[in-house]
Amino acid sequence: MSGRKPVVSNSSPLIWLAKIGRLVLLKTLFSQVVIPKRVCGEATLERQSADAVLISKAIAGGWIKVSEEKMEEAHVLAEASGVHLGEAEAILLAQKLGTELIIDEREASITAQMFGVRPIGTMAVLLLALGRGEITLDEFKECLDNLIASGFWLSVDVYNKALEEARSIAKLKK
Repeated sequence: MSGRKPVVSNSSPLIWLAKIGRLVLLKTLFSQVVIPKRVCGEATLERQSADAVLISKAIAGGWIKVSEEKMEEAHVLAEASGVHLGEAEAILLAQKLGTELIIDEREASITAQMFGVRPIGTMAVLLLALGRGEITLDEFKECLDNLIASGFWLSVDVYNKALEEARSIAKLKK
């Protein structure tokens, strides 16, 4: 997983990170976040919430860029794979740009891999932030707990594995 280069994002990681007050980590970890127009709509225009306002401010600030790329083939991908249209557009945009895709949904991650796109989830973003010293181990755990409190679904096994990985990263940093 690389940092300080552009990355494409789907709407849900933007929303979850904004909900827990950590959207700015994307600005710190990557030079720019690029999103398709449909993802912009899903993350901002279609919702009236504090996190939508934060995402809108990041777009206005220029570090989240809304792509003007036309993704006509996204409808075909969405129908064939069963992913949502915004996910299909994000997958195709990441493929075109040759960059990673921040996406949480399992089917969309599998589809991205089939198109040669490396998916990374919200959890991986937090682990990267921990590894780069942008958050502490305690802040990582707090982020996980806040995600769950906000409605992010995480199995007990995945929660424990994430904490174990975070502890390993924190030990290496010492």
